[in-house]
Amino acid sequence: MNKLKTILLSLILLCSFGYVKAYDAMDNDGYPLFYIRGGFNGWNAEQNYCMTRQGDHYSITLSYLDGEFKVGASEWQNNYGAVSGGQNEISSSAVVEAAPNGPNFVAHNLNDVTIEFDIRRNDSGQLQNTTIKFTIGGQPVSDGTSGTLPVLHINVYNEDGTSFNNEIIDKDLSHKNYFTGSYWLDLNGCEWMEAEGAKSIGSEEEPLPLQIKARGNYTRKAFSKKPFKLKLDKKQSLLGLSKSKHFAILAHADDNYGYMRNFTGFNLGKRIGLPWTPSQQPVEVIINGDYRGLYFLTESIRIESDRIDIQELDDLATDPELISGGYLVELDNYDEENQIRMPEQSYVGGHYLDELRITWDTPEEYSDVQKRFVTEQFSNMNDYVGQNNDKLWSYLDLDDAARYYIVEEIISHTESYHGSTYLFRDRGEGKKWHFSPLWDCGNAFNGDTHNYFYNCDPYGNTWIPSLRANEMFNDKVKETWLWFMQNRYDGLINDLNDYCSHIAEAAKADRKRWKDTPQPNYEAPQPVVDNSDIESRKYAVINHLNAKTNWLKNQFGDFNQGFFAEPERDTTPAASLPSWSSVKNVLYENIDADAEYFNLQGIRITNPAKGQIYILREGDKTSKIIF
Repeated sequence: MNKLKTILLSLILLCSFGYVKAYDAMDNDGYPLFYIRGGFNGWNAEQNYCMTRQGDHYSITLSYLDGEFKVGASEWQNNYGAVSGGQNEISSSAVVEAAPNGPNFVAHNLNDVTIEFDIRRNDSGQLQNTTIKFTIGGQPVSDGTSGTLPVLHINVYNEDGTSFNNEIIDKDLSHKNYFTGSYWLDLNGCEWMEAEGAKSIGSEEEPLPLQIKARGNYTRKAFSKKPFKLKLDKKQSLLGLSKSKHFAILAHADDNYGYMRNFTGFNLGKRIGLPWTPSQQPVEVIINGDYRGLYFLTESIRIESDRIDIQELDDLATDPELISGGYLVELDNYDEENQIRMPEQSYVGGHYLDELRITWDTPEEYSDVQKRFVTEQFSNMNDYVGQNNDKLWSYLDLDDAARYYIVEEIISHTESYHGSTYLFRDRGEGKKWHFSPLWDCGNAFNGDTHNYFYNCDPYGNTWIPSLRANEMFNDKVKETWLWFMQNRYDGLINDLNDYCSHIAEAAKADRKRWKDTPQPNYEAPQPVVDNSDIESRKYAVINHLNAKTNWLKNQFGDFNQGFFAEPERDTTPAASLPSWSSVKNVLYENIDADAEYFNLQGIRITNPAKGQIYILREGDKTSKIIF
């Protein structure tokens, strides 16, 4: 008895000094009981304000709601309020973001109010941000869209298949792993796009499968509005784009030129006749019922018949008859594992020299012979660039190099030849590398209008300063410039006007969605840009283009004087393939036990693998074979 008294006395003393913590009341499944608590009921947890729960979903309908309130459990250990700086005044049906321990919501004399949300917790059980849906008087919730563009709906579910997995829209999404979900695309009465042949695909009742993951580096980490890569279950022609399984929805959260950087670059790429330039269409995006703003549905860079139309090469191919192509690589500004690196060679001084990083895109995995082929090709090109040697054009297509450069120069794209710069090569003798496709014009218009863009970038632009010292290249640039500006450039401004009229209202809706929203936990987070005044952005682009083309006219020639036909294609013969790449596929079934095998670096191999290239030595005789 004395021991029991001691325990009770200790508990009383602990409670007196505040050492015992009160915990929220839980239901039989271990979920907190949530209440609507506010000034109208003294902030109490009263039974008539208790929400009902089904799974992770809580809901309640009240006949009347007025004043400040929060969604809180019995002891406030679990509670939801408004996101700091977000919407906290509830006057009509809406879906709003809510945060643990957030500021109070405020209602204004609301009748017939339904409040519902899904509880979100991390692996440690801590409450996470969620969205709360307020339905007032039975009125449907506005989805936030402008009503002027097609709407792409994407849902990503948890393993239960019913509740949303909102990690996909978390501002701190930290990985690029795929999420499995579903989608439907509602044309939404968009007449101008319907006239182009676009159609709705799927429906809310019958959505289609897809996989979605975050893409990008800086744009993914620094902004709450993130870009995504889509992989559909089967090929579709979304909004009139080329039929494929692979698309991107680009956020352009940093494009303060009215989302016109990519549009202008891609438009010029198509006009000047690069081998393939991606197309895009504006679309408003809703993920898990949350309006995410104005996005740009874009054809992903792929080796496909309607995109980069070259022969596709398998991963880890070893047959020398095949390894000459087709390749798609990127001149990169990040160190990656799937990458060949070498010092950049330069013919001119005064420019920042970085490593030449050749990141392989397709195939995704290189065998030793594939890596050897691409390394030799770029080593030769790199050397010839550094020597101002016209042998470069036996490896690199001169015409596409000139056309690619003209586009990047017109838009003053300071990051070109520094990252997101692609080249491809088809298979076989007589083939060359081509600068194409254009991609990620995210630093367009950042260069001066009275200077070359590569003089405006402190981080350097691979090869282009040296190419500009090459007389053969400059001659091709000038004759291509005169033809292009006289025959193909006109019409760009009209396209910009049409484009801006199509997206103007959606740009305002995007601003409303992202204004004052929390930023990611990142070393240098950035707010989503404000493009609500699309007209002023458009004129900034047009003024830049006019100023730059007028300056270039004095550098490359006046296209208003005379007549200029499209230049003939360069006839420089392609470099021969290396002799080792023509080895026939010889298989040996009965190998002499005394035969010795060496890899191409001269190292003896005791267990040769089928399909690999070796030097075979049999007595005094050596030959190159595929085992």
